[in-house]
Amino acid sequence: RALAAAPEDDPETLRREAAALRAEVDALTKEAAAARAEEEKNKPPPKPKPEKPKRSPAETAARKEDASLFPGFNPFASFDEADDEKKSDAAPKRQPASDDEVELAQKVLACAPYLLPLSDAVPFGNYVLTEFPLLGLILVGPFAPFVALLNAIPFGGFVVFILLSTGSRNAELPRFVRFSMQQAVLLDIALIFPQLASSLNLKVPEAVVEPASSFVFFFIIATSLYSCGSNLLGKTPNQIPIISQAAEQSIGPF
Repeated sequence: RALAAAPEDDPETLRREAAALRAEVDALTKEAAAARAEEEKNKPPPKPKPEKPKRSPAETAARKEDASLFPGFNPFASFDEADDEKKSDAAPKRQPASDDEVELAQKVLACAPYLLPLSDAVPFGNYVLTEFPLLGLILVGPFAPFVALLNAIPFGGFVVFILLSTGSRNAELPRFVRFSMQQAVLLDIALIFPQLASSLNLKVPEAVVEPASSFVFFFIIATSLYSCGSNLLGKTPNQIPIISQAAEQSIGPF
């Protein structure tokens, strides 16, 4: 027995069903948009942070005046600025050394390096020490034991020279002491030229050798006494022509 064929859908019916589906999708879309708007309304986005108001020139000048009167207190600063100021104050600031409040130990230590040029200048004072023994006792007597010690140690003067030259570059030592170390080294270097001239055995008249040798002797005595006196007074002995400028450039401002 033949089966009856299924009736085909009417095109008009299909169009009505499609229109109904579109209407339902539009309704769902509107409901979702309304739900999102309601959610955004209930939970608004975070507000941006307010910008700090710009200070007027008069207010800036007033702050600077208050800071100068009370260096450690700034009532206008915020907590963050206060923390930054504390951190900057806590950080060590290295400043050029000054001559104020120099301790006694540093003064004595700064005088010791000048024993080296004094001991090397003694041979140039033979004429003065021979003619004026009492003056020689006054000038050379105080550091005569150091001269004897250097002569007893092989290459004693060279060893002391190296120690002073190395110590003047040690940043852990006070600048006050390092300056005298470097200046004493430079004074000792200046003696190399007359020592070299005397070792060449040139035929120079005695009338020239004696005053030249005595001048070298008194120059080292005078500069050493000036340097030690300034050190004991807590002042940097930086007034020796050429030598002091070279010592300043060698150790720098710190």
